[in-house]
Amino acid sequence: MLIAFSVENFRSFSAEQIFSFASSSDRSHESTHCMRTGMRAVPKVSKSAVIFGANASGKTNMLAALATFRDLILHSTGYSDDRLRELHTPFRFGPTEHQPTRFEIDVLLGTTRYRYSLSHDARRITAERLLVYRTGKSQRWFERRFDPDTQRDEWLGFSPHFNGPRKMWRKATRPTALFLTAAAQLNSDQLAPLVHWVEHSLEIVLPADLNDLGRAAAYVQNEDFKERMLALLRAVDIPVEDVRVAEREIAPGGFRASGSPAPPAQPPLVEFLYAHKGWVPVWLDSAFEAAGTQRLFALLGPLLTAIDRGRLLLIDEFDTGLHPLIARFLVQIINDPETSSHGAQLVLITHNTTLMDLDILRRDEIWLMELDANRASVLTPLLRSTPRKRELIAKCYLLGLYGAVPSIRSEARVAAPRRDPEASRSRRS
Repeated sequence: MLIAFSVENFRSFSAEQIFSFASSSDRSHESTHCMRTGMRAVPKVSKSAVIFGANASGKTNMLAALATFRDLILHSTGYSDDRLRELHTPFRFGPTEHQPTRFEIDVLLGTTRYRYSLSHDARRITAERLLVYRTGKSQRWFERRFDPDTQRDEWLGFSPHFNGPRKMWRKATRPTALFLTAAAQLNSDQLAPLVHWVEHSLEIVLPADLNDLGRAAAYVQNEDFKERMLALLRAVDIPVEDVRVAEREIAPGGFRASGSPAPPAQPPLVEFLYAHKGWVPVWLDSAFEAAGTQRLFALLGPLLTAIDRGRLLLIDEFDTGLHPLIARFLVQIINDPETSSHGAQLVLITHNTTLMDLDILRRDEIWLMELDANRASVLTPLLRSTPRKRELIAKCYLLGLYGAVPSIRSEARVAAPRRDPEASRSRRS
């Protein structure tokens, strides 16, 4: 499970910004919304969190930071110089443009806590460290720092708790690669759980993913999984009886000569079955299905998979096309201990203020993103505004009491088109 993630000098983030699932001492919804960790430092973490903020405030960049961090861990050993340069997208409206970007993740896997951090610029990995907690005290398994004076990496001593051919792994780590990646690929059993979590338990869903029914079609191949998806559709008053992936018909003459370019790949044909008493059941092509239904259908696959496998699922523009009551229902599914009992966590980016309801979210599960005076993104928990337990959060937010809302100039007007004197004279004539 994720405890915290931080990012510094990345896209719209200048100073370090920290997102945390660590729960406060608030007792509301504690038995349903929180998971016990067994750690004294962080005794419980939340299952869900929602990030609000004005357009262009940097919310999507938080997901982009996690996606970049994930890419570095999984693929850095194969990076070219150009690839690392592409990934280095620092904050460009200040003195940090040529400084490293830094990421840190804090996760609990079983009974072991990992705090892993890395820094990189356009040319190389500049720092890397892994702290492991098996008791209250941390073990520094490895740490490297690039010295610009000597142009070499300085390695601090390896922990005696970290086993294996460590010197060989170190020699195999190129300047553009992470030691974590290299050692895991060279069969470090101790580092494998962390890399496995990043690869298999961290899923980021962007709007384009939910517009791709090809991704959703893969989920309906499993009959049991498909029935669960259909049950959820019916639960929110969408009376779909069945769904199937059909073969597309090839138009007459739909062949190509040898050596000619292949036609663009066609997305799978997804059809929905509707039945009504007294009428013949009808299979409808997804092209005739409501956009909101398609988006919800595409969303259910990642959501149910996260619940089944205890994944961390992050969804951008979560509320697009969804009725507010359906959005609330999906959040409640994650927090239902009978439905979700394998450690799944959910982070939503949304503008749907009906989710700012203390009946379905704890105060420490609401986060706000806004730009500071330097146009840098700042992420803060709602708790920093010290709202009361029964405060009308959505109303106070829209009134601007917590910040993170657009500053709309009511005196502004859309300018009328400028008149063309020649055109006016020609009309009169």
